[in-house]
Amino acid sequence: MRERIEDATGGHNIYEARRGEFETGEKVPFRVSPTPLDLTSDQKKELENIGNDVVAYFKTISELYATDSEIREILDTGKPELFLIQEHVKYLFVRPDIIVTPEGFRICEIETSPFGLALADMLNTAYRQEGFETLVVEDALPRLVHAHTPSEGRIIFSSKTEAYSGQMDFLAEKVFSGDKRRWGADKVDDIDSKSAEEVYRGFYLHEYLQDPAVAALLERHVQSRKEMIPSLTPQMEEKAILAFIWDKRFETHLKAQLGATSFAHLREVIPPNWIVGQEKYFAPGLPGNMTSSIGLANLSRSKRAFVLKSSGFVESSSWGEGVDFLHQKSSIAAAELLNAAHQDHASLHVVQEFKRGEVRKMEYTHNSDEVMQMSARVRLTPYFSAVPGDEGRLVAIKATAREGTEYIHGSSDSINTAVS
Repeated sequence: MRERIEDATGGHNIYEARRGEFETGEKVPFRVSPTPLDLTSDQKKELENIGNDVVAYFKTISELYATDSEIREILDTGKPELFLIQEHVKYLFVRPDIIVTPEGFRICEIETSPFGLALADMLNTAYRQEGFETLVVEDALPRLVHAHTPSEGRIIFSSKTEAYSGQMDFLAEKVFSGDKRRWGADKVDDIDSKSAEEVYRGFYLHEYLQDPAVAALLERHVQSRKEMIPSLTPQMEEKAILAFIWDKRFETHLKAQLGATSFAHLREVIPPNWIVGQEKYFAPGLPGNMTSSIGLANLSRSKRAFVLKSSGFVESSSWGEGVDFLHQKSSIAAAELLNAAHQDHASLHVVQEFKRGEVRKMEYTHNSDEVMQMSARVRLTPYFSAVPGDEGRLVAIKATAREGTEYIHGSSDSINTAVS
């Protein structure tokens, strides 16, 4: 199976380890499952329901941002003036991060970035070529991209996201190009200052504050009024948007827009969460009738099963760098983290009820053909179409599994596989 995956990459690197100690030197730098992750018929139906409801929720929050000054004020926190415009919201896909728990699927985040998208397509291709039936039909992703992007352009990545440059190259060559379409992938530093080509954004908007080349590119695009995909709408890239399903201020509107069934379903699959500083609007109320998130530090570890996250427009909000499991911290450390979040008025932070993944036995190979076994927790990353008229359709998906940790992400000790 490893050779199949290597072939499916088309010679492109999957990713470069950001720290030297994690570099494997392998073309496939993770554990390989002999088979895709198999979902039950009920789980497949649930995944379909999640796709429809999450994309509808994403669209509803976008519309609410345009009309409600209260939600706009929250989501504009820390944003430079460049982004405080009524930009047309355009995303090709929405990707909920789903933890497989004993109680069912639970959404811990919503992503819109393309990091991991190419790997999902590579894995799907490889396992289908090996004869497995997967959830995603062949060429589902290229068809979406070809229908909703220009025929020529460039995928732009940054110094921060250069670790995924191989995947950006793959997307440009294998997904965005073809059928008289020509796309390339470049680092933002190498872009001509006068270039006005169509751009697919392979970097985070918060990099505007750290990377001069990113800032220059974004400012040129705003001045030229050219469209960039994903759109320059950082409010829709905040982890905090999940909190509004649990916010008393917006219950009536969301229920009316989504319908009672979808609203109830989203409350089932999105763990209770709130924005730090907005606790009084959290519908269920904080534990023990406390009024501030800081009080969580006084709970015992067993009752402190919450995750504190940097929400969006800061360097620490991507790739799990600003994620802290409060039940793993001492009360003193938890208090320090919560106090810092409470005092930070320049960016948003969220607290989410922690949902532990179920443990399942999974087989894998690594540097040999020997089949080994691990007891793993699993995260699904499905990509659902977000374009009008095609909302909720599954265009890519992969599964990631790790053992011995609550944080399930791609690494040399994780299994990455397709889903069937």
